[in-house]
Amino acid sequence: MRISEGRCMRTAMALCVAAMPALPGDVRAGTDGWSPDPAHNLVIAGRSGEEVQAKILPLSDGGFYVSWFDNTDGGYDVRLQRLDVDGRALWVDNGMVVADRSFDWTTDYGFTVDADDHAVLSFQCCTQGGPDERLVLARIAPDGTRAWPAPGIDVTLAGDAAAVSQVSATSDGDVVVAWMTATGQGRAQKFDGNGTAAWAAGGVEIAGPAGASRFIADVRPGANGDAIVSWSNQPNFLTRVLYAQKLAAADGAALWGTGVRVSETGNLQAGYFPPFMGDGEGGAVFAYYDNTGVVFDIRVQHIDSGAKRRFGPTGVLATTDGTRNHVSSAAAYDPASGDIFVAWVDDQTVSMQVMHSLRAQRIDADGNRQWGDDGVELVPPAVATTGENALSRPVVLLAPDGVIVAWTTGNTSVTSHPVRAQYLGRDGIVRWPQPADIKTAPTTTARLAGANSAAGYAAFVWSDAPDNDPAGNDVLGHRLDYDAKPDDVLFADGFEPAD
Repeated sequence: MRISEGRCMRTAMALCVAAMPALPGDVRAGTDGWSPDPAHNLVIAGRSGEEVQAKILPLSDGGFYVSWFDNTDGGYDVRLQRLDVDGRALWVDNGMVVADRSFDWTTDYGFTVDADDHAVLSFQCCTQGGPDERLVLARIAPDGTRAWPAPGIDVTLAGDAAAVSQVSATSDGDVVVAWMTATGQGRAQKFDGNGTAAWAAGGVEIAGPAGASRFIADVRPGANGDAIVSWSNQPNFLTRVLYAQKLAAADGAALWGTGVRVSETGNLQAGYFPPFMGDGEGGAVFAYYDNTGVVFDIRVQHIDSGAKRRFGPTGVLATTDGTRNHVSSAAAYDPASGDIFVAWVDDQTVSMQVMHSLRAQRIDADGNRQWGDDGVELVPPAVATTGENALSRPVVLLAPDGVIVAWTTGNTSVTSHPVRAQYLGRDGIVRWPQPADIKTAPTTTARLAGANSAAGYAAFVWSDAPDNDPAGNDVLGHRLDYDAKPDDVLFADGFEPAD
C-alpha cells in the first residue's frame, strides 16, 4: 500500500497502472531524448513495476536530475537518472539504484542539487519497521558515482526513523535536512560535502510553540549558509497552523524566536504540508490554501530576513471571491521583481454538480493583486462530477516576462488524463491562442512536476499508466519551449479561402 495525501505526508494517491512491453509507436517512443510529440513522451523509467513520486531538478549545464520510487523488485527503491540538455539519459537505463529498500508504502522524500551539481536525497531506509530503519542522506555526483558510501550517511540512529524529510542546499555549499521525529519534534541537521555533521549530534530541535507537534513541510536556503524550515504546527488534530523558523548556519540556533506564524488567521487542511520559496535574500515566500471557516482561500505571504511579515499579519488573498473553494495552489517567485505568481483550482457545487476551473494571479512586491480581485481564468468552469473535467496539481514556472502554468485534467473516475500548459505574460494576458499539449495519450497521470532548464525551456515529469493496470506506473517526461506556438483553434482544421 501507499499512504495517500492524508498525512500521507504530502503524498497524493498515485494513479497506478502497469507497464506493457514496448511496441513500435507506443507511448514509450522518444527514449533517445525529448520527443516533440506530446502523444509519445520521453520514457525516463519504464520497468514492469510501479514507478511513482517523480521529481525533477535542473543542473547548471541545462540538463536535469529526475528521482522516483520503483517497486518493480519488491519494496519502493529510490532511483535517480541524469538527463542531458536534449533529454538523453546519461546513466544506466531506468536510472541508478540509490537505495534498495524493503518498504511497501511511501511518504514524501527530500531532493535537492548542491553547489557542485551533486544530487542529494533524504529518505527512510532500509527495512520498513526493522531495527535498521532510519533517515539516510545520499549524495550522487554528476557522473553517477556515490560521494558517500551506499546507501548514504545516517541522519538518525537506527530505529529512530523519520516518516518525512526535506533537504535543501544552502548558500555556503552545504545541505540542511529537516524531519519530524516519532515524538512529534521537528529536527534539522547540516552536512558538508564530506558528509560531516555541522550541528549538534542528532541535529537541533526546531524551536516553535510549546505543546504542539511539528509536521515538517519544507526547507529552503536562507542567506549566508542559514536555512529556513516550515511546518504545520498541530497542538491538536483540529488545529493546523503554518509556521516558519530560520536556523543559523554555524550551529542551527533559532534566529526567529519561537518561529513566525505565517498568517494570524486560517487553518491548514488535514494532511496538507505546503512548500515555500526562498526569496534569495534570507526570507521566505509562501502561497498556499487554508480555511477560515467558510471556504478555502489562497493566501500569499512574504517573510523577510528579519522575520517581518511584509504582507501584514494575515497575508494577502490571491482572490477575494468567497463563493468557491480555492485549492491545489502552486506558485513561482521572481526575485528580480519581487512578483509572486500563483495558480489554483476553483471548486464549487452548482445544482448538485461539482465544477472545476483554473485561475492565476500576480502579487507584486508590495502585496497588491495585479490581475484583478479574481485573477485570470485559464480554464473555464466545467462539470467535474464525472471526473473528466476535474483539475489537479497545477505547476507554475517562471518564463520570460511571465510564467507557464501547467495542469492535469481528469481524476480516478476516468482513464484519460491529458496535461496542458498556458503562457501568461506579466500583464495577465495569455501568450498562446490555445493551451499547449504536454501529454495527450489516453492514459492516467499522477503527480505532475516541472522545472526550468538553464538552456531556456521548461520540462515536466509525471507517473503514467500506459495500459491502465494498477500494477505499475512509468515515469515520463516532456520538454516545452517558451516560444511554443500552439495552432490557433480557428485554423486547426485548415483554412480555405472563400470563392
